[in-house]
Amino acid sequence: MGCASTFADPTGRKSALENAQRRYTQLVRWGEIKRASVYVEPDLREEFLAYEPFFEQIRFTDTDTEEVDLDPSQDTASIEVTYRAYSLATFQEKRIVETQEWTRYGGMRNNWLVRPEIEEIVGAFRVGANWLL
Repeated sequence: MGCASTFADPTGRKSALENAQRRYTQLVRWGEIKRASVYVEPDLREEFLAYEPFFEQIRFTDTDTEEVDLDPSQDTASIEVTYRAYSLATFQEKRIVETQEWTRYGGMRNNWLVRPEIEEIVGAFRVGANWLL
């Protein structure tokens, strides 16, 4: 049985992506934004890190990740993640759906970086110009 997965993913790209995605999502879930930022594309890292105070005010209760949609080139992928989270100020749980866009970098090294939809997460805790935090 172990050989079947080797033939299905001979380059290791899909498994490397699944590992990076799982690690990134878990770090976001636990509020480890600085550590999660290493998985974020460099041009978005500063903006991503600016939301660290926001993440200190919410708690994630669950995540659910859909099947990886790896494009035929195996260099990009879309993954839909559903978070359940609540604000420490309101304790009202929100369901948040984020489509993570991943791109492979580094030639044969299988390094994957994400373009997160941070506004999807943050926006769930905003009413107009006001935060629910």
